[in-house]
Amino acid sequence: MTTFFEMIMAIVIMFTATAAAGMIGMPLLNKLQVGQTVRDDGPKSHYKKSGTLTFGGFFFLIPLMLAAIIVILFWPELQSFSILVLIMLFFAFAGFMDDYIKVRISKKGLSVIQKTLLLGLFSVLFTVYYLYLAPSEPFLLLPLSSNPIMITGWFKLPYGLLVVLYLFFVCNSVNLTDGVDGLASSVTVVSSIFIAAAAWLLRTLAPDSRAVWLFSLAVAGGCLGFLIFNRHPARVFMGDTGSQALGAGLAAACLILGVPWLIAIAGVIYMAESFSVMIQVVYFKKTGGKRIFRMSPIHHHYELGGWKEVKIVIVFTLITVIGGVAALLLILPAWQL
Repeated sequence: MTTFFEMIMAIVIMFTATAAAGMIGMPLLNKLQVGQTVRDDGPKSHYKKSGTLTFGGFFFLIPLMLAAIIVILFWPELQSFSILVLIMLFFAFAGFMDDYIKVRISKKGLSVIQKTLLLGLFSVLFTVYYLYLAPSEPFLLLPLSSNPIMITGWFKLPYGLLVVLYLFFVCNSVNLTDGVDGLASSVTVVSSIFIAAAAWLLRTLAPDSRAVWLFSLAVAGGCLGFLIFNRHPARVFMGDTGSQALGAGLAAACLILGVPWLIAIAGVIYMAESFSVMIQVVYFKKTGGKRIFRMSPIHHHYELGGWKEVKIVIVFTLITVIGGVAALLLILPAWQL
């Protein structure tokens, strides 16, 4: 099987499986009456979305889980694929707990402390695997460099702390992006494809590059399939179940490739969403109630400025394409034919 055909099949199979899971899952979610309650501090235009189904992240998570089991049974050399899916499922569990509480118990969901502890625990578990248990030694490749820096000895401890914070930050950044119909799904399709392209360029340097590009393209296919149900007007949201999982999976994939910084560029929208919240909060506190943005995350700023949801998705996706191209240019020096 050629590499190109393998890549195409990863997208097609996951797209088809996710679409099928959605067709089966939508009636089930309707029967369970798991409608999401829109937060009170969001745009008033979103109030009409209250009651829209949630837990849609399962539409792509279940096919990914089945794919991981098949990989374990028949392609054990692609172990990292299954590990990446496993870390997604851990973070999905934290998101599921939050979603379930919002739907069945209280719209506030998990407390900040509860969610931080869960996400922190799962971040630590992956970090321990990545630094001490993975079959290949961890390394760091800086932008525009072709010489990897091996992570060994005592350096693993401070680097491990950064990895924990990195996973936590990225998964929450993707979660913040999921605030407009089809936005997180569309942006993640593009980000995943560029991460897969980076894995292919780094195939002679990163031992697990094949597993990463197959995983990334499977995620892209899953998000494409999910868009059938999540495009505007959305019939279902992925919820924290899906967004937390996507963030963790993409962040972990970049770590395995040795280019954790890649997500900041190929996932530039994730970063913009997260930093817009941080800037807004800090500025609000420092100025006694003034705001830089009309509302954060930043997609709400443009919504309140008159942009339609579809326009936001198109513009933010195009920006992600530009970021993805820039990210690939930064790793070209490490590309060896």
